Amino acid sequence: MWYCIDMPRSARKDLDGKYYHVMVQGIGKEFVFPNDHYKGFYLACLKENKVHYPAKLLAFCVMGNHAHILLSVSGAQELALYFKRVNGDYARYYNRMNGRVGYVFRDRFKSEVIRSERQLVYCMAYIQNNPLKAKIVERAEDYLFSSYSNYLRGTGIVDFDEAACFYDIAPDNIAAIMAERTDGVWLEHEDSFENAREIAVEVLEKFRINVQPNIRAVDKDRIFAAIVEIKKRTRASLREISDLTGIGRETLRKLMSDKSCQGDGGI
Repeated sequence: MWYCIDMPRSARKDLDGKYYHVMVQGIGKEFVFPNDHYKGFYLACLKENKVHYPAKLLAFCVMGNHAHILLSVSGAQELALYFKRVNGDYARYYNRMNGRVGYVFRDRFKSEVIRSERQLVYCMAYIQNNPLKAKIVERAEDYLFSSYSNYLRGTGIVDFDEAACFYDIAPDNIAAIMAERTDGVWLEHEDSFENAREIAVEVLEKFRINVQPNIRAVDKDRIFAAIVEIKKRTRASLREISDLTGIGRETLRKLMSDKSCQGDGGI
């Protein structure tokens, strides 16, 4: 049984090639999970399609433009069929809700085989720490669309019996594992700019700023407060903040200049 401080029991050789870490990402890095409703619907797709292609979910995290899933299936073919159905169901719903057609996800999906129990536990910790790493939340337990919330409540779409074969699923132990095991690279696709983009979207939503169709109609104090927070959390330059938010550089420059003249300080 896996405890944070103790060494794991002897790993089963190769885990029979049935455990996978999967990452799906919006096409063009589009935010295909733009709010809680869409994130929840993707989780529903993961759950419902386990009936058709039996899969055991050990960890997951749905972010704004991508999702990570750690699961067990009987083999690579079943993995492909499962995600073809999951992503297909979600894509049809997303397109219908947004009046669009075409691909929703980038490529098919990325996956890697988990080779040992140690690797499996590290991967679980990495996935559930994603929102913390992206600075979307201050505590991992505050993010609702991660399997960590399942472990804390003892209910959800995680297959607890399967997870318990590898580690102690008690909330305190999961928290300890996550605190210890934040290292490693697992299908690493988010560079610092992608993390910053997640933060920018969150901050714009927090201050109720809709860049389109007319940013000039938004209260300047709200824009300034949002930009200051994005700068503080990402250390992005004004040019990068423009790229992250979609707000024109000249608009930002003028706003910062005006605020500086008023004694509010620039960024």
